Amino acid sequence: MSRIAFPAVVALALGGLMLGGWEFTEARSQIGPYFGAPFEVDKLDYAFGQGASWTQSGEVLSTQLDAAGITQIYRAREDGSEQRCLTCNTVAGPNGLASERPQGDWILFHSYGQQTVHYGSPGFGGYGGDLYVMRPDGSSPYRLTTSSDPNDGAPYGVSTGVPYDNFHAYWSPNGRQVIWTHVEAHPLRDVGQTWSILLADFAVSSGRPALENVRVVGKPYGAYETQPWSPDGEGFLFSATGGLNSPYQSSPPGWGNMRLYYMRLYGEGASPENPRVTAIGDNAPFYEEQAIFTPDMKSVVVMSNRAATFGSWYTAVAAAAQRTGFDAPDTGSTQTLQFLADFLGTDFRADLFAIDIETGAIRRLTYLDQVIPEFYWDRRYRNIIWSLGGSFASDTYVGRFQGLGLAEARVPSHTPRALRGDAVDMSRVGTQAQMVRAPGPTDDVAVAVSPPLSPAPAFPHASENSVGGVIPSVVYSYAGRWQSDLQALGDAANVTFTTDPLARLLGQQ
Repeated sequence: MSRIAFPAVVALALGGLMLGGWEFTEARSQIGPYFGAPFEVDKLDYAFGQGASWTQSGEVLSTQLDAAGITQIYRAREDGSEQRCLTCNTVAGPNGLASERPQGDWILFHSYGQQTVHYGSPGFGGYGGDLYVMRPDGSSPYRLTTSSDPNDGAPYGVSTGVPYDNFHAYWSPNGRQVIWTHVEAHPLRDVGQTWSILLADFAVSSGRPALENVRVVGKPYGAYETQPWSPDGEGFLFSATGGLNSPYQSSPPGWGNMRLYYMRLYGEGASPENPRVTAIGDNAPFYEEQAIFTPDMKSVVVMSNRAATFGSWYTAVAAAAQRTGFDAPDTGSTQTLQFLADFLGTDFRADLFAIDIETGAIRRLTYLDQVIPEFYWDRRYRNIIWSLGGSFASDTYVGRFQGLGLAEARVPSHTPRALRGDAVDMSRVGTQAQMVRAPGPTDDVAVAVSPPLSPAPAFPHASENSVGGVIPSVVYSYAGRWQSDLQALGDAANVTFTTDPLARLLGQQ
């Protein structure tokens, strides 16, 4: 294990002062303790796959390749020892992005195994993903999402059916609910691609799990990505991008600008039917995605490209849209391609940042200058784990805030006042709001999973992914609209935007 010492100095403007970490008493009185604490990062000796998460016992769940180059769910000790595959012999892959229920009795994960046509990576965004659970040893796997998917979850083809995906699913802190992002790719002549946020109750009857009372809490208008729940269990973080205006904030974020929000479902004045939303951080045209709260809910740790913006394709597009007040329809479809293409820009670099909820101050935590995907706390809120790269990760890191004790890690009983939020106002986005087939409340009937006929060996891990994705043909129909929007934005801003990221995206088969 190698240690990387990142500086704890913070540059923020509070009352005209340039404040450091813990050196100034003025900083302690105005910001949360995690925001000012030194952040230490260790590089692990073993590289896990993308979306590594902790089990209740301190082991690591990860997405890695089996011997045939298919992504599977593995469980191991932090040093990579005692590694075993949980899905290789039980669930046809690709499988990915696993997390253990707080009770330690079920593992939630994502799979493309029931969809022969799929694109992307299960759990990370694309087409063809469903939600599954299994026991901690990999036994008793069940497919959870069925009737809440188009056509009751029936397989779709390249040119037939409605391609869909369920991704970025997370347990609530009490393990009784699951939140996730759901997409459906309809033709442009109908409603185009829709993105929504779904909430369901997790129930087990006679040993059989199911998602019950599935309903929409994030109505479709652009593109979403759900993030983990708040420690108090009253809501969750999510990222959203769309048109000039947003139903989640009164100040226009700008077309194509990915912003971070907290949606409160419970507590004073909030319910799943009438959630309250708080914008996190500033409105600058920097990419904000992947986020977790500190346990005291006074700060948020987020992945952003705000420290590496020179020449950035994403930032140039988002800044031009803000500057010109550009807007365009069909944001669900066009932002689908923008969302998938953002990371394909050769100039995209990101790091972890801390945002102080009360002051809005922003501090850089890491200096890796790479895309940092999903990252998670352990159950005691002491260690954060993440991997760089995909299912055959190049490096895995563990970060922790130093000098904090049990008092700082105490979870509030209710969401702090600064995060109580405002009502969602869909009228702000006008015709960009999409009317869709909205499940809710409905129950999904879980289906027991049959094992694969010819499973590949779990070891040794392959060096590259052997499963090629296939983009559904309806997605190509969005490309012309997105290119037209980008051309119109370029004309308005007197800038020529390259479409290389889109070309790379659509060229991946």
